[in-house]
Amino acid sequence: MSFQAAAARSARCWPRISTARATAVIVLSRQPGSAPWRTVPWNGRDTGHWRQELEGADVVVNLAGRSVNCRYNRRNSREILQSRIGATEAVGRAIAEAAHPPAIWMNASTATIYRHSLDQPMDEATGELGGTEPDAPATWRFSIDVATRWEQAFFAAATPHTRRIALRSAMTMSPGKCGIFDTLLSLVRAGMGGKAGSGQQFVSWIHYLDFIRAIE
Repeated sequence: MSFQAAAARSARCWPRISTARATAVIVLSRQPGSAPWRTVPWNGRDTGHWRQELEGADVVVNLAGRSVNCRYNRRNSREILQSRIGATEAVGRAIAEAAHPPAIWMNASTATIYRHSLDQPMDEATGELGGTEPDAPATWRFSIDVATRWEQAFFAAATPHTRRIALRSAMTMSPGKCGIFDTLLSLVRAGMGGKAGSGQQFVSWIHYLDFIRAIE
C-alpha cells in the first residue's frame, strides 16, 4: 500500500502517520529531507514534478494549510484562506492529470463549517452548516467562509476515478510538541490560563490516535 501525504508542517511537527500497513510513505514538503520518511519538494501551491508520486497511489492525504494559531490580521487571514484553496486545487489538478490516479483522496477540512450550537451536537448525519447565525462575530464568519471555500475547491476538482473524503475534524488532542495542549500550556505560562467561555458550549475533540485510526 502506497501512502502519500502532502503536509505543510515544520520539521518538529510532522504528523504521527502510522506506517504499519504501508509499503511506501512519500511526503510532499517545503522542507525536503526533514521528515522521517522520503520527502519530495513542493511549495504547497503549484503543480510540478511531484505529480508523478501520485501515480498509482492508494491514498493521498492533503494536510497543507497555514496554521490558524496566529492573529487574524489581513495578511494572516489571506494566507489562511489562500494556502488551503491553492494546495487543494494543485492536488486536484495533479490527480486529474494522472494516468493512474489514486484510489482515495483525503483532504483536510474543519468542523468549523458547522453552525455554532448549544442545543445539539453536530455531525455528518445531522449537522447544520454555519454562516447565517445572526449573532456570529466577524471572526466566526471568516472561519466558516474558509471552511466552505476549502471544501468547494476540494469537491470541484475533476477526479471521477478517485474517491474524495473531506476530513471535518476539530482539534486533535495530543500531548506532544505542536499539539493543542502544548499551545494551551503556553497560554497558562503567560498568565492567561483559566476557563474558556461560559462552560455551556460543546467541545469537539478526538484523541490523535483515534483520529489516525479513523483515517486508516
